Amino acid sequence: MNALTLAFFLLGIIPGVAALEFETPSIEAKADLSDKVVTRDFKFRNNGKEAVKITQADAGCSCLAVQVGGGKFSYAPGESGVLRATFELGSFQGTVEKKINIWLEGDPEEKPSTTLTMSVLIPVIIKLEPKSLKWQVGGPAEAKVIDIGMDYSKLIHVTSVATSNDLFTAKLITVEEGKHYQVEVTPQKGTDSAGLAIIRIETDVDVAKQRVQQGFAVISKPLKKTK
Repeated sequence: MNALTLAFFLLGIIPGVAALEFETPSIEAKADLSDKVVTRDFKFRNNGKEAVKITQADAGCSCLAVQVGGGKFSYAPGESGVLRATFELGSFQGTVEKKINIWLEGDPEEKPSTTLTMSVLIPVIIKLEPKSLKWQVGGPAEAKVIDIGMDYSKLIHVTSVATSNDLFTAKLITVEEGKHYQVEVTPQKGTDSAGLAIIRIETDVDVAKQRVQQGFAVISKPLKKTK
């Protein structure tokens, strides 16, 4: 092994290894309320001088499936292909961004050759602000409010609210029927100890996946100051 080859080896660099070049490494997709999935294609080409083989394409999330077009994983110089990403909307709302890591043969496990980004914009028709209410251990056990605004062509009514933990109570307040509500949350047993509750908000909206909304109530210990 000559000195130059040894230097490349020690640095983890393999001279002449090809890499895939993606036309658009970042894609933004807008979803409709009726969509259950959103699919987008990432087109690529082997612009190197050697063949490459895709060994893994992973988004790290069960909500995003990644497939290499035609089940073809090896690409000669000049060959093109497509990587298809399919995102399941489920109950997601707002902008959801997911990363897709691509490993080629010879890549170290901790360093994929390419990272792609898929951003999905999902309509928000029931907006909770804020989604999380916070208290500190030993602080005032005062009531706090989650504001609920509706942005839809039809009226949306809140039909019930409940908490997952009896440390908290939740009271529904109607500001404007079908358009604007508030949920008043109170730590009914004080703030002597830490605790967490899910605030479940049920509505009669005709979009099934957005019918149930969740907020959170948290009593936490103050962060310790570092010197």
